[in-house]
Amino acid sequence: MSLRQKFFVILAMLAVILGANAALSIWSIRFLERELAWPLRSAQPVLSGLHAIKRLGEQQANELGIGRFTLDELVDEDLITPDASEIAPRVLAIEQQIVQQLSDMERLESLRLRSGVSTTQNLRTRSQEIRVIAEQWGDSSGRDAYERLIERIEARHELIERIEGRIIEDAALANTHGQRLRMLIFTIIAVGLLGAGLVAVYSIILLRRWVLEPVERLREGAQHFAKGEFEHEIRVQTGDELGQLGDEFNHMASTIQSMQDERVERERLAAMGEMAQRTVHNLRTPLAGIRALAETTQSELEPDSDLREIQQRIISSVDRFEGWLQGMLRVSSPLELHHRAYHPLELVQGVIESHRGAAESRSVDLLLDVQQDPGEGIGDPDQLEHAVTALLSNAIDYAPSGTSVELVIGYIEGYWTLEVRDHGPGIPADLHVSIFRPYFTTRKGGTGIGLALVQRIIDQHRGTIEVRSPLNGDSEPGTAFAVRVRLDARVERKG
Repeated sequence: MSLRQKFFVILAMLAVILGANAALSIWSIRFLERELAWPLRSAQPVLSGLHAIKRLGEQQANELGIGRFTLDELVDEDLITPDASEIAPRVLAIEQQIVQQLSDMERLESLRLRSGVSTTQNLRTRSQEIRVIAEQWGDSSGRDAYERLIERIEARHELIERIEGRIIEDAALANTHGQRLRMLIFTIIAVGLLGAGLVAVYSIILLRRWVLEPVERLREGAQHFAKGEFEHEIRVQTGDELGQLGDEFNHMASTIQSMQDERVERERLAAMGEMAQRTVHNLRTPLAGIRALAETTQSELEPDSDLREIQQRIISSVDRFEGWLQGMLRVSSPLELHHRAYHPLELVQGVIESHRGAAESRSVDLLLDVQQDPGEGIGDPDQLEHAVTALLSNAIDYAPSGTSVELVIGYIEGYWTLEVRDHGPGIPADLHVSIFRPYFTTRKGGTGIGLALVQRIIDQHRGTIEVRSPLNGDSEPGTAFAVRVRLDARVERKG
């Protein structure tokens, strides 16, 4: 996942949680308003209508005298019944208003929800009865009709009060239910806010893990690089652009370190080469004089003189010293390869045969293991022979008496391989790199030229050389030099 995609993921998470909380808040407010305000709004017109009918009924009661006397008192025979001819028309007129109010209430949508359809039907039936009784009372002026009229008006009044009480009770229940809903909505909003907080915290954690910590590691790595500590490695465990940038930093640091090491090595070799050339130049002239004097003296001696052997030893020592000086020049100067066809197996077999006498004098066996014949190669067989000779000579020198030196030759993907093993004391791990440096040696009387020259020859043939010591962990002493040489030395090495 790229860094841009990670930012989009964090922003999307925040946008989703913020949008969800906003939508939840809006829905909660509207839901709470509907659940709390709607019952009151729907009950208000019904209660207003019932209140109007009740007030009209109270006017009828006042006209009939109920406001001054109780029903029991009106039933008393001593009281005078009001004049029906004057009061009945007014009662009927008020009743007509009540009927009109009922008609208006029947058109209310909330009436059916608050009190039911039967409410207006009952009230209308009561009004019809009151109208009929009022008409009868107006015609007959009888006391019985008067009492029945009063009973019907009071009964309707009680019915209206019961209906109002039921509606008010429903409103109270709705209010209680609204309070519970309010607590539920507050809980939902609190949970939503808690979720938003958790998402925000998780987003901060992701931002720190994906961005801040890698940037901090890159900053620390840049500080180390600024101090010249190119071996410091930046560990950015991500696969995005920051991780790629960390890999580029590490690659850049290793490249700069390699370039500096190569530069130091070149300068060191150049200085040593210059010193070697001066040393060789200063020594060759007296050596040439010594050798010429020894040859002249030898030619003047009698054939049976004992001094002839001494002079020959002087000549041989001078020649060996001259060879050592030539080795110093080869190490400090570029090698020139003369490519031609050769057979690696035959080359190794020839080196083994030339060293078999020296090995037998030290009671060391030379064993050749051909895992696979690499066939024909193209390179400089003379230089390669020098390299194999140096490796085999070192192995024989370090091999204990009664042991063997094994040479294993094979083939791997365009390379011929050779491993030279001995069972000597081994090489310490901290010297595995130093032994290939020119003039570095741990052996008394050693020159430090052999392995350095071997590495240069192998490098010129697009190959590699590695050392392994001990052979098998700590259980078996000894040293193994593993060489891999390109069969066609003209082909550039990959990787």
